[in-house]
Amino acid sequence: ELVDCDATRIRADPIRYFDKMVAPFGRLLTRRVTFFGAESVGKSTLSRSVATELGAHRLTEWARPYLELAGPEVTPDAMADIWIGQRALQRSAARLEPRPFVVCDTDLFSTLGYWEMYDPDSVPHGPGGLAADAVADRSDLYIVCPSNIEFVPDPLRYGVDRRETSDQYWIDLLERFALPHVVLTESDPDARHAEAVRHVAGTFDTDVLAYERVH
Repeated sequence: ELVDCDATRIRADPIRYFDKMVAPFGRLLTRRVTFFGAESVGKSTLSRSVATELGAHRLTEWARPYLELAGPEVTPDAMADIWIGQRALQRSAARLEPRPFVVCDTDLFSTLGYWEMYDPDSVPHGPGGLAADAVADRSDLYIVCPSNIEFVPDPLRYGVDRRETSDQYWIDLLERFALPHVVLTESDPDARHAEAVRHVAGTFDTDVLAYERVH
């Protein structure tokens, strides 16, 4: 099979020609970005629009369909189920067709944050615990969506008709684990989308493709 592409073009525009790379190498270049923050700050909407524009894989929140089926009551057993389900969902990304980006609207640090808010004494810590899994499967960048947009009530959310956590709560969590993150500044939907796209695209490292020819 002949492929009309060459290494020079791939190095010049690796995102455009990502599908021309062999899969094992492409997976090494894939960057994962998680949209992060309090309740009803537009994480799902923004992650969907950004993934569509960049042709990225998108991982949705595992907890939502679980809570829709099991009911909104939060218990340590339910949080443990969400931990295991979210971990499996994140790890499944390694078997997806390689693309430049994987965009997530939540990850295990979100699970950790909500569990600590709900019942900190029941959170499994130490080796093999939730925090250890979250660190092992951490994203390359966390984009914090601030609560500068209108709140939309949802019976599955902890606060139901209000935000129960603050922006700073989630920023503090990211800083506790020294995770790379940025905080969006725009509140207009189009401007916020453009700002997020810039941050996601900026995670792609093209330096690994650079080299000097030796004559």
